[in-house]
Amino acid sequence: MKRRDAIKNAGLFLGGAAFSTITLSSLAGCQTNAGEGASGSASGWKPDYLSVDQGAIVRRIADILIPTTDTPGAIDAGVPEYINMVARDIMKPEEQESFKQGFAQFAKACQAANGKSFVDCTAEEQLSFLQKIEQEASESKDPSFIEAMKNMTYRGFFTSEEGMTEVLNFDPVPGNYDGCISLEEAGGAWAM
Repeated sequence: MKRRDAIKNAGLFLGGAAFSTITLSSLAGCQTNAGEGASGSASGWKPDYLSVDQGAIVRRIADILIPTTDTPGAIDAGVPEYINMVARDIMKPEEQESFKQGFAQFAKACQAANGKSFVDCTAEEQLSFLQKIEQEASESKDPSFIEAMKNMTYRGFFTSEEGMTEVLNFDPVPGNYDGCISLEEAGGAWAM
């Protein structure tokens, strides 16, 4: 299975929760930022809740998880802005604190593993480090920073205009419902 196909399939599992009224209304508030660029660099976007360093980490992780290929990636869809908004406006205070602690632990672990910050690592070092902490997280029953980042990245991407219209099949007013057809007959994964 190709990586892009796996990401599309992951979108199916996120569908029900991702399209709740709260998520849709919060996305409407993000639309002005999505096209402005996704980093604190030349595009002009700077995080207003996360620190600049945390924003750079979010941007890099999002780009690794859903890179731009022949379809838009997480950066194109404004995922870093979405994660900043979720952390600022939707997380409860205790979740915000846990998220900040996750950034601190992530930075400390990267420094210990590579002798430098995550954004200063090469692309290979970043990927290797993410794979290592993801493996550690999968062996633990405790919630992890990397799982939270993955969930927010995928949710932000698959609820964005780019994710819904250029990666998933999108029909804003679907036709008749037939629950007993194969995926091939449906034409792939659909956003609703």
